[in-house]
Amino acid sequence: MLNVIDLGVLVLGMVAVWYGAGLVIDASVRVAKALKIHEAFIGLTILSIGTSLPEIFTHIMSSVYILKGVDASGISVGTNIGSNLVQITLILGVVAIFLKVKAKQKELYRDYMIMIASIVILWLFSLGGYISRIEGAVLTILYIAYMIYLFKHEHVVAKVESKDHKNPHYWKNGGILAVGFVILLYGAHLVVTRGESLAEAWGIADSVLGALIIGFGTALPELTTAVRGVMKGASGMSLGTLIGSNITNPLFALGVGAIISGYTVDWNILWVDLPIWFGVSILGFVFFKGWLPWFGKKLEINHKEGMVLLSLYVAYIAFKIYLL
Repeated sequence: MLNVIDLGVLVLGMVAVWYGAGLVIDASVRVAKALKIHEAFIGLTILSIGTSLPEIFTHIMSSVYILKGVDASGISVGTNIGSNLVQITLILGVVAIFLKVKAKQKELYRDYMIMIASIVILWLFSLGGYISRIEGAVLTILYIAYMIYLFKHEHVVAKVESKDHKNPHYWKNGGILAVGFVILLYGAHLVVTRGESLAEAWGIADSVLGALIIGFGTALPELTTAVRGVMKGASGMSLGTLIGSNITNPLFALGVGAIISGYTVDWNILWVDLPIWFGVSILGFVFFKGWLPWFGKKLEINHKEGMVLLSLYVAYIAFKIYLL
């Protein structure tokens, strides 16, 4: 009976995280559009950070519990990697099957390459089985440097300074942002505490629970945002959100959490999940480059390639269950 209650509260926490992220994302996008900021930039920054808030807050809460003596490293790191895998296989695959996903050269050679580099750096830092506070700081600094570059390129500061900040529209969205953050924080607390209880009760590693279940739940904001973007014709925003989130999660979300407490990284994450994440990301790049001409055109992923990515996600889930 206790397991059922824990599972129900875990689901409730995931819903709260998803809903809170939705409030933050919608309010942020409204402000960004009022400032006439480019959609690709919105996807890479505002939306990617907004959709990564579930992972960010899960990391923060996990790190707080680690400081209290409860090693929740598996929940946070597993959730992070699991969410990224869901995005680059399931979400990208599903969107491509129905609507196609188009990219630009700049997204591939700058942002997608930074995403690949983020995975490699995270893997290197995890080799010793532990990500230290210093390594967490390095990850965070790298992310901040990337954000500064994007903000300068978009001339965001000048656009913000040119607007009337006394407009009640901005204050209203600021209030919505605050409410969203509170809901996110409480939802993340429920996810971490109940996730630890369920992993112990079921006799499985908390990293497996994070990768298979919580990772899927925290990726729902990316799924919702990507589908909305493509349906509205904002494909740059959709792909930017997925790429940006796959940069935000390993560098910023995990980096901030590691700064607080440091993380242990188990064997499955290091030698199964991270290499698979790297492999499917490389495959996505190959698809976008059109190096497999019998599949699709250059700079897009079509329904056939989407089916491949979706099949890889199903195979990943089956493999993880087999390892149990």
